[in-house]
Amino acid sequence: MKRIKLFTVVAILLCFFQWLNLNAQTVATFDNLTLPVDTFWNGSDMSGGFSDGGYFFPNSYTSYGGTAYAWSGFAYSDKTDTVTTGLPNQFSAIVGKGYNNSTTYAVSSILADWISYQPIPNIIKLNPAKVINGFYVTNSTYTYLTILNGNSFSKKFGGTTGNDPDWFMLKIQGYHSGIITDTVKFYLADYRFANNSLDYIVKDWKWCDLSSLGTIDSLAFTLYSSDTGAYGMNTPSYFCMDNFNGNAPTNGISQLKEEQIIMNVFPNPCLDNINIIINDRTSGKISLNDITGKEIKSIENFKGGSINLRNLQTGIYFITYSTPKGTFVKKISKK
Repeated sequence: MKRIKLFTVVAILLCFFQWLNLNAQTVATFDNLTLPVDTFWNGSDMSGGFSDGGYFFPNSYTSYGGTAYAWSGFAYSDKTDTVTTGLPNQFSAIVGKGYNNSTTYAVSSILADWISYQPIPNIIKLNPAKVINGFYVTNSTYTYLTILNGNSFSKKFGGTTGNDPDWFMLKIQGYHSGIITDTVKFYLADYRFANNSLDYIVKDWKWCDLSSLGTIDSLAFTLYSSDTGAYGMNTPSYFCMDNFNGNAPTNGISQLKEEQIIMNVFPNPCLDNINIIINDRTSGKISLNDITGKEIKSIENFKGGSINLRNLQTGIYFITYSTPKGTFVKKISKK
């Protein structure tokens, strides 16, 4: 009898530790991915991706006649070049290093469909499904300098006067069993402010909170820009990532908590009007977008009030509030 009881206790303990292992919040820091100094891995070994922190980051690499033709998905890098312009420097982060002075970080390239020219999302699958805290994000050097100065293919954000309302946005959608749980939009550059001195391009590692997506089994990353042409987006479609499923900065307020403090939206769902309370001394731009990202309306120097939605169709919409403190997004439902 004692042996049976002992066996039962051991079995319970083993199950408990297995549960702890499955539910542990592991972090992909990319620091365990070794590289020669000032180099990168872009998938040329045709392995289809890499793993770190218990997550798989897919990669698609195409060559033609032995020469690199295109890659998409995720790569990793320890390059430090923050001044060289153009495609040859596509694997450098504008920060010149990883988050918190680390060496290695991930780079993501998002390609467009050859027929529709719409971006093809980069997907990270999670097994088991879990809540992802977020990650640190910044621009690649290639993208940052293109937005700042323009080139023969892409425009300088703001245009010649500085007044063009340009923007560059990373959209992250969470899925569970094929159904979208929620969407997070992070602006890597925003020139839509009435006061041009508030315009910005992200140049540091910024925290992107994904906890609002809930329990998910996959993430879809897509980039969008105001600078588009006949063949899709003109802005170089790259972003850099570090500390995937890490923790928000301890010396500041996380994006989600700050969003809750700065912008309150009610009622939600709404019928004819949505009320927005801005708990901040400064004013910013409010924009209303549909689920495809199309802007329905916008208000500059918004300090709070009510917006009439009576003529909108029933569905999901996003209210974005852009301020010098950051860009905050609320999902609303129109009945």
